[in-house]
Amino acid sequence: MKILLIADVHNLPFGSKITLNSIKRIIKKSNCDLIVFLGDTVHGPSTPEKQYEKCLRQVFDLTDNIAFASVFGNHDDECKTTKQEILDIAKTYKNCLTQGCDYVIEMMGETLIFIDSGSYYDGEGSYYDTVKKEQIDFALSKAKGKRAILFQHIIMPDIMDYIDVSDVRKKGYVLDGKKYYKFKDDVHYSGRLGECPCPPDINTGEFEILKPYLKACVFGHDHKNTFELDVDGVRFIQCGGSGYNSYDRFCRSSVKLFDTKTLETEFIKL
Repeated sequence: MKILLIADVHNLPFGSKITLNSIKRIIKKSNCDLIVFLGDTVHGPSTPEKQYEKCLRQVFDLTDNIAFASVFGNHDDECKTTKQEILDIAKTYKNCLTQGCDYVIEMMGETLIFIDSGSYYDGEGSYYDTVKKEQIDFALSKAKGKRAILFQHIIMPDIMDYIDVSDVRKKGYVLDGKKYYKFKDDVHYSGRLGECPCPPDINTGEFEILKPYLKACVFGHDHKNTFELDVDGVRFIQCGGSGYNSYDRFCRSSVKLFDTKTLETEFIKL
């Protein structure tokens, strides 16, 4: 099964013609079985309520009748348009497989689990929201006894066990904010670490509970990161931003074509 992974389009009211035309071209060439939008499809804070539907449809119209599914990012509903209203728009497309915030699709012999990783944490201890116990229980009920693939916008906190942090500049480290980051020397990975991963600061145990039943986890959110690595036997696939409108405008936008049988991806620059 071939899945086209599209993260962080960040479509805006004033138009994103470069992004939209590039994605349209890739979809036509990809010969994929499914398209997955990994959140932040529309940049909610910059999108007036009256223009939100237009911005969302500009992206979904590109799917060209190929089946698609989506998860929420932290910016999608950061506006007056609610998640339910966004879902209602998506479900008007006959090729839309999105069922809700958390859901599962059985397709071509694969179990695909979609989780809403939330927006911002309501309380102290974390900036980004956490995946809640009831969501983990739902995913567990669908994945148990299988080797499922999980999709969510924000990467799991467990990734930070593989990252080395420095207060001073060192060779091979990338600057993000006031600190420097790189993968630890014994970590084997492919792709790029262009910024520090931004998971929630609180680990609710999602990965530890689900990992016996997962073969891959797919994430968006961190636009400059395209790395892939094995974490306790589970393939972590980080997708970079596809939109030209976001903070990584000086970093080439991209998508990935994911083969669910081999767990390999093709990195496609836009």
